[in-house]
Amino acid sequence: MKDSLVKDERTEFEKSGLNADELERMSRTERRKVIKAAGLDPDKYDF
Repeated sequence: MKDSLVKDERTEFEKSGLNADELERMSRTERRKVIKAAGLDPDKYDF
């Protein structure tokens, strides 16, 4: 069941149009703002 949850999160992230490589280069504060602006919960994603 956990594997399907991770897959769903990846799909949600991919659908948001965010780029993980770009997010990794951002400060934590900036990254949280961008993720939140995309309509996602920043606490779900760990970079």
